[in-house]
Amino acid sequence: MQAYEQTSDISFPHEQPRRYPSCPLAILGLNPGAPKVVRRPWHNFHTAGRHNDHFLAEAFRDTAYWGAHMTDLLSEVNSKSATLDLSDETIRRYVSVLVDQLQALEAVDPLFILIGAKTAKAFTDHAPVLADRLGLARVRPVAVPHYLAAYGRVHGNSPGKYRRFVLAALATADD
Repeated sequence: MQAYEQTSDISFPHEQPRRYPSCPLAILGLNPGAPKVVRRPWHNFHTAGRHNDHFLAEAFRDTAYWGAHMTDLLSEVNSKSATLDLSDETIRRYVSVLVDQLQALEAVDPLFILIGAKTAKAFTDHAPVLADRLGLARVRPVAVPHYLAAYGRVHGNSPGKYRRFVLAALATADD
């Protein structure tokens, strides 16, 4: 059995062809953290090499979710999520950005994997807006625990344990 720990090679697999003809799912964080690195086009929560980002790679390695589109619900760079503007107006503006991304990827009815409780709440509160913009009766979300070291009480700061939590949550997803 593969040991899904941080010693695995988590570099981008350039030699593997894209497996998905369209975007079957999207992995969403709440927002990019503090701007410790220079932002680039398509910069998002998983680009910095810190905060247990490798937990995500190990959670999805060798699954149908590997290679999914990863982005943030909000584009605001802010490491203090308690100070984010989660007003209806702001969320609607960022939902438009998300819809544009999904349409560019030719997403039809993606499964949304929501990282952390705050992402899940903001997404769920505004799911009808997203569904309407995508032309769907409803969207398909599944919440998974956050991977940050600060949530070690949940995942024990173990990539393998985090993977088990994520896979258990995904097993309940509405496909």
